[in-house]
Amino acid sequence: MIETWVIITILACFLQNLRSLFQKKLQGTLSNLGATYTRFGYGLPFVLLYIIALFFYFDFSINNLTPTFLLYCFIGGITQIIATYLLLKTFLLRNFAVSTAYSKTEPIQAVFFGIIILNEKINIMGFLAIILAVIGVLLVSIEKKINFNRGALLGILSGTLFGVSAVCFRGASLELDYGNPLISSTVTLVVAITMQTIVFSIFIFYKEPEQISLSFSKLKYSLIVGFTGASASMCWFYCMAIQNVAYVRALGQVELIFSLMISFFYLKEKVRNNELLGLILMLTGIILIILIT
Repeated sequence: MIETWVIITILACFLQNLRSLFQKKLQGTLSNLGATYTRFGYGLPFVLLYIIALFFYFDFSINNLTPTFLLYCFIGGITQIIATYLLLKTFLLRNFAVSTAYSKTEPIQAVFFGIIILNEKINIMGFLAIILAVIGVLLVSIEKKINFNRGALLGILSGTLFGVSAVCFRGASLELDYGNPLISSTVTLVVAITMQTIVFSIFIFYKEPEQISLSFSKLKYSLIVGFTGASASMCWFYCMAIQNVAYVRALGQVELIFSLMISFFYLKEKVRNNELLGLILMLTGIILIILIT
């Protein structure tokens, strides 16, 4: 039987794709900073509504936020902001496919950050499964050949920072003792996104204050980004609270499989040999992850 975290991770991928799509639409009006801000500033209200609903259902209190928990949230929040900004910056580069592919090395990097920061380990089969999935992503995403350039560097750096943030958010959830991963992951999300919104609001008011009013001029898209981003984060945080980050993020590569299937079956586009091989490797890695966890 497929475990709950697998289904929720797939849902997170779907919501994340929607968020990225509408963030890209906002880039015609907003700068990279402005488009990045909508994920956090407009996501916070939806996250607050979510935790209020949980308050009524579970009747819990927030009174055990240790300094270690707050530090995890702060580091995770800042690195996620920078990673999101760098990834959006790749949208403006010609070598988008290459830089995005490099950002997908996040699961491999998350393995090492998990070992260093949380002392978590995965077995050989698990690491092999992650390697297969990431190689599959690289084969699908890279059209011709790998050129190590500015786009590639930004992609790798964004993957590194996403890996750090994911591991820190898991560490924060594990610091809480609610005995319920849904509550601990939600409290972590609320604290993290509140920190992110405060820090980012101060920064953007100083750096590009006009972006706030511009985001209001595209209120529909900004709210959609906020809602889909918050919903995706709810799913990601829950999964990372109950499962090793590297497995969760590796399974998250399933979003590329969805794109390929739509391309082949619906749009009737030809699938190149490297895409087919990449698809097989991704599927193999993802199936292995599901089987061994």
